[in-house]
Amino acid sequence: MSDDGEPAPDATEPPATDEMGPVEPTASSESLLLTYAAPFLGVILIALGIPLSIVGGYVVIQDGLGLCGTPGITATPVEEYDGGLETVEELPAEELSQAEREALEEAIDSPLREGIINGESPNRETLLDGAIVPYEDDRYYVQITSQNSCLEVQPLLFPLGGIAILLGIVGVLTPPIYRRMAGFEERMRRERSD
Repeated sequence: MSDDGEPAPDATEPPATDEMGPVEPTASSESLLLTYAAPFLGVILIALGIPLSIVGGYVVIQDGLGLCGTPGITATPVEEYDGGLETVEELPAEELSQAEREALEEAIDSPLREGIINGESPNRETLLDGAIVPYEDDRYYVQITSQNSCLEVQPLLFPLGGIAILLGIVGVLTPPIYRRMAGFEERMRRERSD
């Protein structure tokens, strides 16, 4: 007891308040699960949620933005191969679809000799192997150089990734929220006892 009749404060218990406000609970009173496991699990959920959201979101917008499904072709004049194309199949230009013909014209006119097939490609297998296409008094070696295929995953990954990120944020913020709530509870308990 102190001189004025009040009981002496317990030396092992920290004071409930100081000049800056309420003191957070001590480490011995904190739950190890809330202090370490929840933030760790939160970081893992965030790390998993970010790529899931990116991939799921990309799948949703890839078709609308024209990011896939359009193979690229090259058209090189046969003369540049110096007779090395004797065994290559010949594909008449009349058998090309409208989209394939437009891509061939684009590749012929392009300085890079590249074109994009924007539409159906019934000769895809032949063009994947490469074919000689006679077109407007010239012969071109035409080959698909980039299939640019669409990514095939479930669009559901986008909302699942978002939920994982939100749960991860809650997990990371659990220790500071727990400490504030425990400090508030301790302060309320002391006010009731006074």
